[in-house]
Amino acid sequence: MTNPRPGTTPGVGSPRRLEMLTDGVFAIVMTLIVLQIAIPRGPAAQLPQDLANLVPTLLVYALTFVTLGTLWFGNRTQSEFVSKADHPLVWLTLLMLLFVALVPFSAGLIGRYPDSRVAVVLYGVHLTVVFTLHACLWLYVSLRPRLLREGLTARYLKWSRLAAFAAAIGYAIATGLGAIAPLAGLIGFLVVPIPFVTGLYYRGLASIDRKP
Repeated sequence: MTNPRPGTTPGVGSPRRLEMLTDGVFAIVMTLIVLQIAIPRGPAAQLPQDLANLVPTLLVYALTFVTLGTLWFGNRTQSEFVSKADHPLVWLTLLMLLFVALVPFSAGLIGRYPDSRVAVVLYGVHLTVVFTLHACLWLYVSLRPRLLREGLTARYLKWSRLAAFAAAIGYAIATGLGAIAPLAGLIGFLVVPIPFVTGLYYRGLASIDRKP
C-alpha cells in the first residue's frame, strides 16, 4: 500500500467511481425486471388469453421501472452536489444498492400475486427501505460540508434534508394502505412517484433559495 499524497485523507476521494458503480447496478436491475415477463408457450389459439394474463406482470414491470427511474434520478441529482466520497458514504451507498439489487425479487412476487396482501406489503416495505436509505445518504452528506460542492446555502440544505424523506414516507403510507386493501396499496405505489416524474418536487427544492 502506497502512502497517500500530502493533503489527502485515506478513504476520501473522488465520487466518480462510486457513481459508475451505482449507475451500473441500476442499469442491470432495470434490465432484470423485464425477465419476470415470461413469453407465452401455449397454442396460438390461446395467445390472446395468455397475453391478458400477463397484464398484471406488465403493469408491475412499468411501475417498478418508473420507481427505479425515480430513485436513480434522485441519486443522480444528489451526486451533482457531492465533490468527495468518504468511507461511510461508500458503504451507505453499497447498503442501498444491496436492497436495490433485490427489487426484481419483490417485483416478481407482486407481479405473480398482485391480489396478495403479503406480496403488496413486502413490495412496499422493500421500496420504503430503499428510499429511506437513499434519504439517509443525503442526510449524511449534507451534514458534512467537506464532501459537498460550494454554493449550497444553509437554507437549502436544511429543507432538502427534510424533503429527502418524502418518497420514503409516501411508500410507507402506501404500504399501510396495502395492508388494509392490496389495490389501495398498488394505487399508492403509482401515486408516490408522480411529483418526482413531473419535476414538481425538484422545482419546489429549486425555489427554496429564491424565497425571501
